[in-house]
Amino acid sequence: MHLPAAAQKEINTLYHGRKHIDLTIGILKDGKTETVHFGPDHTVCSGEPLIYAVGSICKPFTASLTAKLVSEGKLDLDAPLSQYISGLPDRFYPSLRSLATHTSGYTTQPYNLITTLPFFIRMNQEGGLFHTNPFRGYPDEELFLKILRDTRIKDRKYKFSYSNIGMSILGYIAGKEAGSDFWTAMSSYIRDDLQLSNTFLGNIDLPGYDRKDQPCRCWQWEKGDIIAPAGALNATAEDLLAFAAKNMDGSLPYTEMCHTVQADCDKDSYSGLAWRLDKTMPISWHGGNAGAFSAFLGFNRETKTAAAVAVNYGLVNAEQIGMAILRNEAEL
Repeated sequence: MHLPAAAQKEINTLYHGRKHIDLTIGILKDGKTETVHFGPDHTVCSGEPLIYAVGSICKPFTASLTAKLVSEGKLDLDAPLSQYISGLPDRFYPSLRSLATHTSGYTTQPYNLITTLPFFIRMNQEGGLFHTNPFRGYPDEELFLKILRDTRIKDRKYKFSYSNIGMSILGYIAGKEAGSDFWTAMSSYIRDDLQLSNTFLGNIDLPGYDRKDQPCRCWQWEKGDIIAPAGALNATAEDLLAFAAKNMDGSLPYTEMCHTVQADCDKDSYSGLAWRLDKTMPISWHGGNAGAFSAFLGFNRETKTAAAVAVNYGLVNAEQIGMAILRNEAEL
């Protein structure tokens, strides 16, 4: 695989001082898919495709399932979340569209000191953020509904604020309206609609590594986890590219709404439904971090070129590698 010089530079940065890297890069260009796996010594390795924890790339999958339900008339993006969750106090609630664009008013984690304390105690007991999933079993459904009841959102326009709980509310609603729960509905969607065989919610065996080069198992998830819609996904780079292809080729027409500007995000991007939309190029993208794993998926909506990056180290430059490929695709 020939990669742009800027991407090669980012890969060299990734490898500096790290001993156990498994890095997979996939590119879809002119209808052809190519992937390469680099091992710990920066050499190309062969073998079966590796399945990585891809973290928040789950959010575009959640948005895609939501878009399908909207196209079927089961959900209304402009309806308040209280239309789909019963038993909430009678007051203003943000719309599904605002949940999907991180403009709902829910902060990153809208917990108070008391509800946050168990979150951090368990994380520290089990070795820190790289080693343990603080969202496993937390919040449970009872606490989740309590957060919705206790968190007051004002009836006004909110700026973009990346929110795992906001996306999880959306996934919770999508699962209910699909007739089951998020885990069951997403698993069926991946299998039947997306037809991906190496993408699933849950846990994998591939070890990841932290900043001290210490091994970490992937974040552990359980079927009922409320935050699963925000980050419980695992996939191969090949499957990520196949998902990108379905967002580009018109085979799932409802995905178009995911790549339409829905809200402002930051100085560099707009927000679609979950996806980031670059302001300077027609690129849709999303990153993912889950403990000791990092990932990126993006594509150019005009040239139909996509890039997927997955690596078994947490909080590294997967996004920079992926964007370097897409911004310099003329060098491919």
